[in-house]
Amino acid sequence: MKNLFRILMLISIGLFLNSCYYDSYPEIEEPEITPPDPDEPISYKDQIQPIWDNECVFCHKGSEPPDLREEVSYEVLTTEGWVVKGDANSSILYKSLLGVDGVPLMPTSGKLPDQQIEWVEEWINDGAPDN
Repeated sequence: MKNLFRILMLISIGLFLNSCYYDSYPEIEEPEITPPDPDEPISYKDQIQPIWDNECVFCHKGSEPPDLREEVSYEVLTTEGWVVKGDANSSILYKSLLGVDGVPLMPTSGKLPDQQIEWVEEWINDGAPDN
């Protein structure tokens, strides 16, 4: 009986010790945002879309307007009134990144880095090209 008790105790201790660890969560790879070449215009594909992919698509994936998924975002932004080509200050999209003129700040997790907001502003003021 003593041997059976010892064996059960050893098994219990072994199970207990092996169950006391922390799982690490896998790293989530976020799309990399390529800094623009100072001599080139801001690229929607290389600078703007990665911002949406990293910060916005979690909520704006079709059910919450605007739809910022890669395959439809440019068309949605430029044809549904979110962007006034050539005028960032009149664009709802730009106002939402600043949280001004009664437009709620987006993303809700907090303001984007100033550099990224400047890229969006420059892209809009350059006529919002699909490049």
